[in-house]
Amino acid sequence: MKKSLLANFGILAFSLMLTVGCSSLHEVSVVSHGEEVAAVEAPASTIDDSTVPTMEQEKIAPPSPLTPTITHIPSTPLIVLPSVKDSVAKEILAQSAEDTTLPWTLQDIFFDYDQMAIRQDAVPILEQNAKVLLKRYPNRELVIQGHCDERGTEAYNLILGERRASSVKNYLVSLDVDGSRLRVLSLGKSQPFCLQRTIPCFQKNRRAHFVLK
Repeated sequence: MKKSLLANFGILAFSLMLTVGCSSLHEVSVVSHGEEVAAVEAPASTIDDSTVPTMEQEKIAPPSPLTPTITHIPSTPLIVLPSVKDSVAKEILAQSAEDTTLPWTLQDIFFDYDQMAIRQDAVPILEQNAKVLLKRYPNRELVIQGHCDERGTEAYNLILGERRASSVKNYLVSLDVDGSRLRVLSLGKSQPFCLQRTIPCFQKNRRAHFVLK
């Protein structure tokens, strides 16, 4: 019984020692942690406020890089003057285009009664005939026939037909047709174009007709 009490007392004493020891260890740990925290927080309390940058100091803009100033010079369009070759080429093309529209035949022109003067409506026809002679037939000879209607004598109409053919020749020469290529022939009233004795037929018979040789 005494041994049992002694044993129990020993266990109780050992438990008490363990309890006291754990409390001491816990206190040391708490103190140790407290010192550690104090050691960490101590430098913060010693920071000088003058060394902390203010908001204004933090907002200082960084220096901007230097950018080159570019001055835009307005461009002046180049003026290209046509060369002599270009002008000649355009003229040749224009002439070639005109040549393709030229006919290959020569048109008759007509005269008023008992007249040899070139009428106004005959001018464009003679101008075209001159171009045909110069472009289409530069080496051909041309016979200009003078015709009259049936009225009047044969002798008078032969003279009138010659005068009509001569006035046409002179007009073609004024349009740069070589006069040596042109021959005048009066047929008077011997070869009428229209055979009816009417005013419209008389008008058709008073004409200059062109025959290439």
